[in-house]
Amino acid sequence: MEPAATTRNLGPSRRAVIAWLVHHRWRITVLAAVVIVATAAVLTGGHRPSMGLTGRDAGVASVAFSPDSKIIAAADEDGFIDLWRTGSGQRVITLRSPGGAAISAIAFSPDGQLLAVGDDADGDTTLWRVVTGQRATTVRDPVSQAFVSSVAFSPDGKLLATGDTGGTYIWNAATGRRIATLRDPGPRPYVNSVAFSPDGAILAAGDNNGFTNLWEIATGRLITSLPDPDRPAVAASVAFSPDGTILATGGSRGGRTYVWSTATGRRIATLPGHANGLARSVAFSPDGKTLAVIEGIGDGNGTIYLWNIAAGKPDAILADPRGYDIDAVAFSPDGKILATGDDPDADQSAGTPARTYLWDVTWLP
Repeated sequence: MEPAATTRNLGPSRRAVIAWLVHHRWRITVLAAVVIVATAAVLTGGHRPSMGLTGRDAGVASVAFSPDSKIIAAADEDGFIDLWRTGSGQRVITLRSPGGAAISAIAFSPDGQLLAVGDDADGDTTLWRVVTGQRATTVRDPVSQAFVSSVAFSPDGKLLATGDTGGTYIWNAATGRRIATLRDPGPRPYVNSVAFSPDGAILAAGDNNGFTNLWEIATGRLITSLPDPDRPAVAASVAFSPDGTILATGGSRGGRTYVWSTATGRRIATLPGHANGLARSVAFSPDGKTLAVIEGIGDGNGTIYLWNIAAGKPDAILADPRGYDIDAVAFSPDGKILATGDDPDADQSAGTPARTYLWDVTWLP
């Protein structure tokens, strides 16, 4: 079935872009692969972060901006969440997950009042009040000792989605009551990433079977499953474009990221990476023109590709200033900043603090 709900109000300019992508998708794939090899050295030069925020020894697992772009939250593998002012780099407050469990995912509510924090020990997702630093509520996965890998608020802020080892769950964000359980088909229902469509009608969930499943929120119906063309594969990250017409999925072998039309479920572009890479995380810029992709190639080789969606080529390739893995990426809602979180743990002995870097990306087309 086709998830037509996400294609409402599709303007002629966006239709033209999608049509162009569909017509030229194989050419895009070949051209982009050549571009990566031939120009990587040029694209990585000259781009440095404008600010580095120093955390603790544990790697930064997730980053998220407040809706007004004034606060950046960075969560680490020791269970701490630091909230910083993006303008000054001043730490506002530090939160700690209950029991000190490692944190795998965070997300601000659309009004900026709550921060959802998912841990990887008890299957808990804690909602914190940002202003006071107090816990508002905790939602508990029915599967014991679940690993919460992804959290997302619906656009109206009324629902919270969590993805973990047991599947996908929809919660009432105000009361913490579980509304729906969405079981991904397949032998391994582990869900790595969840994302609401901009109109809130559809939830995308990427799983360990290599499928990205699109669910209709109103009915809990599985609309369609988008298979990663590479087998075996894992759908590690999913993201809707701001207008909901495009879905990006990462996690494929070879560092490839796939771009899909949400109207037809058809793959419209393949963005290649290194042969031994893995597309760990994807994030659209607020204007939908750029897709940031974390590509990991073993320890200490994390890079960020900033793909120009319409042109099918990267505008830049960013590397961690210290050469460490990059585990987290997010655009600020105003489109001016890109945040990345690194992980020196695998490459350095204890005592090397992780950092969250803020990059000025106002130069992007």
